[in-house]
Order: sequence, then structure tokens, then C-alpha cells
Amino acid sequence: MARNNRKTPDSALELPDPYGHGFERIEDPLEKTRIQWNHLETRRKLFGNIARNWMLIYWRSIVGLLLSFTAMLGILFPEQISEKNWLIILFPLPVLLAVIPNIIAVESAWHAMQAKLSLREQGGLTDGVRHTLRVQPGIDRIIDGLRDHRRSNLISTVLVSIAFSMILLATATKAGSVAWNLALLVSASTGFIYTFHAQYTNLNVKQLGDRFPNLVFHAPTHHQTQLGSILSDLLSAHLDPDLALEWNNWKSNLHDSLMPGNDQKQALERLLYLLYLHDLEEVSDADVRKEFSTFIIKGKLKSILYDQDSDFNWRTLQRLISHAKAWQPSAFNLLDRLQIDLLSGKPEISRAKWRMDVALDDLCVGGATNLFIVLNNQTFEKRNVTVEVLVPNGEPETRTHRFELDACPPPRNALRLSATNDEDCLDWIPRYLHKGVVLWMNIAWNRDFYGQSNIQVVLRDESGIVLESKVLTTEVSRKTSNALRKRMLRLERAREIGEMDIPLTS
Repeated sequence: MARNNRKTPDSALELPDPYGHGFERIEDPLEKTRIQWNHLETRRKLFGNIARNWMLIYWRSIVGLLLSFTAMLGILFPEQISEKNWLIILFPLPVLLAVIPNIIAVESAWHAMQAKLSLREQGGLTDGVRHTLRVQPGIDRIIDGLRDHRRSNLISTVLVSIAFSMILLATATKAGSVAWNLALLVSASTGFIYTFHAQYTNLNVKQLGDRFPNLVFHAPTHHQTQLGSILSDLLSAHLDPDLALEWNNWKSNLHDSLMPGNDQKQALERLLYLLYLHDLEEVSDADVRKEFSTFIIKGKLKSILYDQDSDFNWRTLQRLISHAKAWQPSAFNLLDRLQIDLLSGKPEISRAKWRMDVALDDLCVGGATNLFIVLNNQTFEKRNVTVEVLVPNGEPETRTHRFELDACPPPRNALRLSATNDEDCLDWIPRYLHKGVVLWMNIAWNRDFYGQSNIQVVLRDESGIVLESKVLTTEVSRKTSNALRKRMLRLERAREIGEMDIPLTS
């Protein structure tokens, strides 16, 4: 009988992995892109926070002066300096320290953004929905902003490389010769130029390492003229397209976390208004938590507001509110004045049939600005009204908008900011903003116009009778650098709010 040499499955030898341990192949291209994006994001945040460290920014600003000072000493004292040529070996490390973290951070941000856009287009993120962000308004500005960062890094690298290489070249020539002096003169000049360039781009370096990498590059160039409210719609308009998707997901989670009977829009406005007052230190941590518990299910509070790792929590929401305020400070004047009117309870406010408030920046940068108008019908029935905006030398000079305003009778007495048993400002302000009309209009003047200008806002009823008229004065300027720098400083302060710890729960 022939012997059976077949091996049973139990005795079969398992073949070794031909790729070896640690070389497992990932067949899913989306998973590979996701892993790559996570690595790039980690590197972007790490080196971005290193580059924006105040000591490194300070060193980046003076390393050019150090090279220039060394070159000038070589020109003035060639014999003495040539005897110390061996000290040149100490220069590469401090020079590289000034430019390398910034380069790695910006390049990581660029490639991370490309990977994120690819994941969005293929539905490779949590929602599984495909989004073509590349065609969304604002993405081109974000891409241009990152390109400007890369261009600035290239200029910095070239300048500091020339400054250092010329010193290195001088050590290979005779001290005091024409080649020696020429090389050191070029080094001194490029060192000074590098210093000025570093000072000019320091604010850009401070933007690196942000948990919201594209937020600072985004400008609200496209927005609705009529807002549903001030805080929530203004905040949404200042989010970059990618962050706006995450914001919509968070709002859906918030709506699912509300107690029955709460209006979704008013609840969101109330939540943001509480965080805004807390940031102004007008209400305490305990008061804010107590107010949250009145309209948000207690078991959902942690995931909605108290999760430090979440993109949207107590502090990041305050950061986004401050970010919108840095862009549109005049819009928040409307909110503050509404609060003052409700707290004061003046008869001319509480007994009036209409309430119209307008806000405009004192300085219009680049010949353009934003006009905000809030209208409230304080009668007991709906009314049709017309708002007319007159801008001398403007483009256009006249604008007209017609609305049907819901009734919003005012409180008959002064309110408290926060009251346990009675209605307070925290109840009335979201209601006022929801039932009223908020207009956000872009105003521009002719290219050849600058100086002081007046804007008139006229409120008429359906018969054309003037109900109220207000005149605003502003300064139209064509210069932008100083105003943009002030805005960047406000955006930097807003970022600091988002990096603070969430107040501990009791």
C-alpha cells in the first residue's frame, strides 16, 4: 500500500510573510491618504508651534543682523577677523534654526491641505459624503495664502543662504583683498534685507500650528445680505469651507441634544450669546453652566461643550466668536447696544413702534466696508417696510430692500442680565434677533474718492412715509497695511482664547 505523504491542514507549515514584519500593505488608497494626512497634521502642528515660539521668532529677527555685524567687522578689521576664521563652524546651526522649523511647518500645512481636499472629494472622512471643496468660494484665497507663506520661506532661505555663503567665501580669500571686501559687503547687505523681511513676515509665522489651519486665510467675501441672526450667521460666514462642514455636523449634534420645546435657532443663538458674555467676563463660569443646563440635555453637555479634544467646545466657540468680531467689530456694537436698551428699559425704546440700529466702521479700508442694520417691529402685527441706503460717491449710490417684519413687542420694564425665575436678557436677545431682520451690506466708493463720507439709512412704511432716518460718518482710506496688521493682531488674540483650558465643571 502506497504511503500517503499528504499533509493535513493541522501539520501544514505557514508560509512566512514575504514583506516581513512592519511592511503590511494597505490596499485601500483612502486609508493610505488618511494616514498620510494624520502624519502631516501632526508634523504641521508640532513644527508650527515650534516656529511661532516667541524666542525663535525673536532669534529669526536678529540672525540677519548677526551675519551683517560679523561681515562689517570683517570689513573694518580684516586681519583680526581672519585669525578667527575657525569660528565659522558655529554659524550653520543658528542659521538653520531660524528657517528650518518654519519651512517644515509651511510645507506640512500645504501637503496636509492637499490631502484633506482629496479626502473630502472622495468621501474619506467621518461623514462619508463627497464634497468638492476646490470650487467653493474662499478656497482660492486659502491656497494663495499658503503659497505666499512658501514664497516668503523661499525668499528668507535665499537671503540667509547668500549672507552665510558670502562669509564662508570670504574665509577662502586673502584678508583685506577686493574679493574679501566684496563678499562681506554682499553678506552685510543681504543680512539687513533678511532682517527687514523677517520683521515683515513675523505675523505670518504666528499663524502656524493652528488647530484650524485654514481659518486665518479665509475672508467672508461671499455672504447673505439678510442674516437670520447676528452671532450664529456671522460666525458661520467667517468659517473656511472645510471647517464649515464640521460646523454643520456640530449644529446637528446640538439640535439632537436640546430639551423638547426649544427652538433650534434661538437655542444656538442663546448658547453663543452666553459664551460671548462669558468672554467679556459679564457672567461667571457657574452661571454659564447653569444656563446651559436649562436647554441642553445634561448627558449631552460633555460631547457638545466640554470635550477639550473636540473641534467645537466651550473655548473654541469663544475663539470663533472673537474671530468674527476681529473681522467685523461694528456688528458686535449692535449686539451690545441691544443689550443696553433691554437693560435700561427707557420709554423711548420700550414704547417705540420700531427699532432700527445701524453700525459702520470708523475707517473704511481700501475704499470699502460693511454696513450692518438691525430692524425690529415692536408692534403686535406684521408690517411691510422699506430700507433705503444712500451712499454719496458710492457704487451704487442707492440701495433699496423691502421686508415683512414679524411682530416683536418689547418688554415693558427693564430686564436683568440673568434672572432665575423671570425673563431676562438671555431670553429676550435671541428672540429679538430671530424675529427681526439683520442686514449685512457691502459698501464701496469710487476709486478716486477718499476722505470723509456720509451714509444715510432711511426706514419707510409701505406707504413711503419715513419712519426713521440715521446718518453715519466714516473715513474712506485707500491704505490697507496698518489696518490689516491691526486685524491680524486681533485674530491672534482670538486664537489665544481657543487655546485656553475649558473651565472645570463643579
